[in-house]
Amino acid sequence: MKTLKILTLAALSFSVLSCEKEQKADNTIENPSHTDQDIALSMNFDSEITNLAQVSIEENYEGKKSTTWRKCAQVSIDTTGPTNTITLDFGTTNCLGNDGRLRRGKLFVTFVDNPFDVGSITSISSTNYTVDEHLIVGSQVLTFKGFKPNSDPYLSLVSNLVITKPNKTNLTWTSTQERVWTDGYGNLNPFDNAVEVTGNASGTVDSISFNIQILTPLRVEATCSNVVSGSFDLSSPSFFTRTFDYGNGACDRVATVTILGQTFTFLL
Repeated sequence: MKTLKILTLAALSFSVLSCEKEQKADNTIENPSHTDQDIALSMNFDSEITNLAQVSIEENYEGKKSTTWRKCAQVSIDTTGPTNTITLDFGTTNCLGNDGRLRRGKLFVTFVDNPFDVGSITSISSTNYTVDEHLIVGSQVLTFKGFKPNSDPYLSLVSNLVITKPNKTNLTWTSTQERVWTDGYGNLNPFDNAVEVTGNASGTVDSISFNIQILTPLRVEATCSNVVSGSFDLSSPSFFTRTFDYGNGACDRVATVTILGQTFTFLL
């Protein structure tokens, strides 16, 4: 009899937990949360910073050029010290870029000698770098690894960022990626560059831990501040696994998230 009571209680407990989980799933399906958007946007920020570094190196590493990016950043290079440092200066007040995003602050890209030598390391850091009122602090390390059998060059990336959202809460971000340079390498025209990104990421947002695994390579193009195609799975102990898709190659802010077979569109 005692055993029966225990089993009955266990069954009731499981039933309650199942109902709670189903309700949670329904709520998520009805309204993909800001957490989803924050994480997808963080992938964008991570990729764009690296992208800006790569294209600025290609245009400036010989120390002969200075230009602007996104109609805002003054780009210059200092070759007088033991390392070369490219500075992308977006100014101290918000500047509206040609991609519709507001930026301010500085990015620094530091490397020794030729950044396209195998094993060469490029470091990326920032000071007060802010995109649409998201303050991005941290570092990235790029290592030039060589060439794929099809002659595409590739690099490894380790990224550690803290992104302070406009509501002053923090998102932590750690990623390990391989970036294959599929378009524009070596022609000294940074505007036709494109890379395909694979790998994983993890972090926390709103006290929720998460993990990301890229499913199909994320395509990043020099002339677009958003990932233009590719997909990744987002998993967490706090919600059902969902799949993000950046689309079919158009440079826009539209992405989709699929949760339990239902797909929703949102803007980055």
